[in-house]
Amino acid sequence: MRQLETLDAWRRSQELARAAYQITLRPELRRHFALIDQIRRAAISIPANIAEGYALATTAQFIRATRIALGSAAELHSHLVLLHGLKLVDPQATTDAVKLTKDTLSVIVGLLKALGRRSSTRFPFPASRFPTRA
Repeated sequence: MRQLETLDAWRRSQELARAAYQITLRPELRRHFALIDQIRRAAISIPANIAEGYALATTAQFIRATRIALGSAAELHSHLVLLHGLKLVDPQATTDAVKLTKDTLSVIVGLLKALGRRSSTRFPFPASRFPTRA
């Protein structure tokens, strides 16, 4: 699994998961259990799915799991935008997390494009509305 740690998408998603989880530990959110739970689940799902797909060792399985990670990242983005709009925590923390989420989405889409070039599947990644750097 050492090579997994070299993937930008996995490293960036680990950073995002830590940042999102740290936000949910703030005392102001204690009474908002459902939102905390959704943020945590979406955040930890991103690197976990990338790792799972990587470990399965086929391009098709890696694409499938990475697409799930992309969906979780989009879900997390939505939760963080909501949290920012509700002004329940420091706005700078949510602004930074939303930016990190957008960056992570871009890296994941880039990974999917790279995997798609190695795949024989017709549609290896969804037509994402998120910007890419690739």
